[in-house]
This record gives sequence, structure tokens and C-alpha cells, in this order.
Amino acid sequence: MTSSTKIAPQTKYTEEERDAIFDAAINASLAGNNEEADRLIKIMPIHPRWAKIIAEIYGKDFLLKYFNITRANELYGEGWLNGI
Repeated sequence: MTSSTKIAPQTKYTEEERDAIFDAAINASLAGNNEEADRLIKIMPIHPRWAKIIAEIYGKDFLLKYFNITRANELYGEGWLNGI
């Protein structure tokens, strides 16, 4: 997988897919392409508990800007951020 590979965000990845995404992100960062590295890291769903903590501390706009919250949406429901 190259850093320019298009990857659709999903809720679950195999260990091999996660490793490939992280490898591509590291390679992009080492090549000085921090935007691509950030993009790749952001497609990995954040743990729901961390999503809730980040939203409570930094706000929902920050959470939505920097993290994939698909797992949190599945666990808490689509409108869970409305209460934060």
C-alpha cells in the first residue's frame, strides 16, 4: 500500500490492513508529507471511550475534525454528540 492509496473509512480493519495503513502513514511522514500521514491515521476509527473523552475535553468540533468516530456512533447512536 502506498501513501497515495485511497482507503475508504470503515469500522473494522484486519491486523494486516491496520499495519499497512500505519506503515503508509509512517512512510508519508518520513517523506515530509504530514497531511497524507494525518489523512491515513484519521481513517482508523477511534475507540468509543476515547471519542467521548476527547469530545468532553476538547469539544465535538475538534473530535469531528481530527478523528473517525464510526465505532462511537455505532455504540452510542448517531446523535450522541448532541449532548456534548
